[in-house]
Amino acid sequence: MKASILIPAHNAARTLQATLESCIVQDRTAVEEVIVVDDHSTDNTEAVFAAFAEQHPDFSWVWATNPRKGACSARNHALELSRGEYIQWLDADDLLGQNKVAAQLNLLAQQDGAIAACPFRPFRGDPASGRIPDARDWNLKTDWNAAEWVAKDSMCGTHCWLGSRRIMQDAGPWNESLHVNQDGEYFCRVLARCGRVLFNDSVEVFYRREGGGVSRFTDEKADSLFRSVQSMEKTALQLEASQRMRQMVSNRYQTFIYTAYPTRPDLLRAAEARLRELPPPTISNPNAVSLLSRAISATLGWKALTRLRLMRQSLTS
Repeated sequence: MKASILIPAHNAARTLQATLESCIVQDRTAVEEVIVVDDHSTDNTEAVFAAFAEQHPDFSWVWATNPRKGACSARNHALELSRGEYIQWLDADDLLGQNKVAAQLNLLAQQDGAIAACPFRPFRGDPASGRIPDARDWNLKTDWNAAEWVAKDSMCGTHCWLGSRRIMQDAGPWNESLHVNQDGEYFCRVLARCGRVLFNDSVEVFYRREGGGVSRFTDEKADSLFRSVQSMEKTALQLEASQRMRQMVSNRYQTFIYTAYPTRPDLLRAAEARLRELPPPTISNPNAVSLLSRAISATLGWKALTRLRLMRQSLTS
């Protein structure tokens, strides 16, 4: 059992070496190859890759150029080129924890048709010194029915997952028309085609989070997010047409409203109309995190809070 590590890269010269270093701390016997698909970079991403690959000839390295454009198409091309029985997705600015691949392969060897998941840790700069406090509860059971995982909306980062090539191919390609929530939409389809999720908190991955603040969604991003939620709704309710799954869908539409407002009023109205046919959302406004923001949201409403945040950002940018 070996996995191909698939990495789309666009102008990733600053972060790619650290990402590749996280690949070589995997058990060599668990890694078939590391494939980097360059998405038309204009910096020295290729030179960083070439120098690193030359220094570590004990791993199998593949460099390719994306024949199309975009991270999703680069991932699809990487999958087409890969030879491993299992697939490990990884972005060019994120990191795998030590022996993550081997540990998850060992889990999957015990249960055919499952997919493996693990926690992710957000960081800035250096993963050791730049850890970002995160409120996610990773105290999860180790064996899940896939429908239960989807209904709980326990989505992980792209590189948290490891699964067989067969499952990834059965799910269909990454949707190249989406600009946001590509991973949520894709892994919802993946989960619908596997029996179980095997969760292991003894390994981890690291998610680089730079920047911050809130930004106004473009019309294009709002359209992509709405279509991704529609796709997830269709996949999830085909998997299990239950009350708990409808609740997850409801929360996804409410998240779209919180995220996209005030862009694309037509899509906001469509999401609100869909919510009237679903259980009431159970999520709170993700922008109301501080005491001040919660007070503003409680007194003036969440829409006013969003407009104030957007106004502040426009004045400081």
